[in-house]
Amino acid sequence: MDQTAEYVRLWTHHQAEVERYVYMMVPRAADAAEVVQDVSVLLWKKWDAYDQSRPFVPWAIRFAYLEVLKWRQKLAREKLVFSGDLLEQLHAAHENEAPIMEARQKALNGCLLRLSEQQRKWVDMRYGRHGAIKEESERSGVSMHKLYYALEKIRSQLLDCVGQTMRKEGWSDV
Repeated sequence: MDQTAEYVRLWTHHQAEVERYVYMMVPRAADAAEVVQDVSVLLWKKWDAYDQSRPFVPWAIRFAYLEVLKWRQKLAREKLVFSGDLLEQLHAAHENEAPIMEARQKALNGCLLRLSEQQRKWVDMRYGRHGAIKEESERSGVSMHKLYYALEKIRSQLLDCVGQTMRKEGWSDV
């Protein structure tokens, strides 16, 4: 696989994780989106230095952290900028929580596969497209109240399933 294709594959697969990290560190969505854009460009510029035997996400998060620090310096005079200490604490918390979050994501993916096709469709509509639940209600004739009630039951099922899966894999206090 050529370098460009490999970068695009990894970035596309893991972009949401990097975005979550940046959105945690930057209070305004527009600023966070700009930082994520800068991270994607920087990662491409540094792609030759990436050791493909190592995980992509920690490498990308390190660059994201540096870009957040640069953003903070650029906007240091504004009131809505987190302090350096808080950014360090958030970064450290993210690094500490990354293994359990990865395990939870894997468990959730498995639990989603156990849902019926209709349940997965509703979950995808709720979390994938804004306004899709209303469209589904109008299309199917099922009230929005009933759809949201069904989603609440599905969320409860998923929470239980993820907890059981995590405990089976040896994670405690989940």
